[in-house]
Amino acid sequence: MCTLAVEVGYLRSFLTLLLLVTSNVSAIENSYQLILDNELAARKAEIDTFWDGGKTGSFTGVNGASLGFKHFVKPQARAGIVIVNGRTESYLKYKELAFNLSQNGYSVYTYDHIGQGLSARLTQDKQQGHIWDFDDYVSDLNRFYQQIVRKYDSEHLFLLGYSMGGTISSLYVQQYPTDFKALALVSPMHQPDTGLLGGAICKGAGFTTKVRDLLIETFDLQPRYALGQGAFKFKSFAENSPQLMTHSQIRFEQLQQLYTDNEAIRLGGATSHWLANACAAAKQSINEASEIQIPVLLLQAEKDIAVTARGQNKFCEQLAQSKNNQCEYTKPVIIKGAYHELFIESDVYRIPALSHILNFFESRM
Repeated sequence: MCTLAVEVGYLRSFLTLLLLVTSNVSAIENSYQLILDNELAARKAEIDTFWDGGKTGSFTGVNGASLGFKHFVKPQARAGIVIVNGRTESYLKYKELAFNLSQNGYSVYTYDHIGQGLSARLTQDKQQGHIWDFDDYVSDLNRFYQQIVRKYDSEHLFLLGYSMGGTISSLYVQQYPTDFKALALVSPMHQPDTGLLGGAICKGAGFTTKVRDLLIETFDLQPRYALGQGAFKFKSFAENSPQLMTHSQIRFEQLQQLYTDNEAIRLGGATSHWLANACAAAKQSINEASEIQIPVLLLQAEKDIAVTARGQNKFCEQLAQSKNNQCEYTKPVIIKGAYHELFIESDVYRIPALSHILNFFESRM
């Protein structure tokens, strides 16, 4: 019994030491002082004050569309970062990320794409995710750069693209090779995950779109949701689990509260037009990757089911063939165990992801 008690004592001491070491490692790894899950509630007022201090406005996109934006310009900024968000999103979602980037010395610029967020819609159904031509997204990013960003920054600018914004950003630096010093891609949509049918879904959407275009032109009809898509629906964290988008309950619930408080930014499923255009654009972003002339970092979420690792790997392989550039470390940086939403993931995934990005940008100053 005495021996057993001693062994139990040693075990407790070892576990205590292990916990302390783990805690210290976590603290050291968070060298950019990123906000932790358990700090969000206590620091909400601080983040809100920062957010309210930014400039909100609109600029003119393709076909005269009004597109919303937000920026935070630091007089002595180390550089500027332009955030290009994903499908369904609004820049309102990026409050915590903008705060983190600003706290680390960067000016931050972000905006909403045509057809979503606080920007003009393209269909009568305001909850449809729709685009007539994917290149309009790229053109709008250039207009944001020309009309807003260049007023404050032009020498040291970095591009940060997430999901659909990763596709847009990839195409942008192919077409406009000198606007940004480096590109960081986070869970980029270089190939949408359309399930077991894969390319057949994209081809089917393309055919449906051609037929629908004819009907729209002939009978003045409206675009329709793609198969299985529909209007916006609120979700609980339990319902999020099968869809595997984030492990962080507090950040997930903050996002749902954002939709509760801002009806205008609610967006549902995609139309067949959006799907066909997205598939074609993702393929183009891979095929023309060798045209990119600036350094690229690609973060791949290991457990992502929204976009495929296959497409991201092909993008890096194609980029590596260029004499000008290659993916950082020649291949994607994999965030082990992470889901698609790296910017609102749990600390164990979010901190390494953002640390990779900030390290990458720092090395390109």
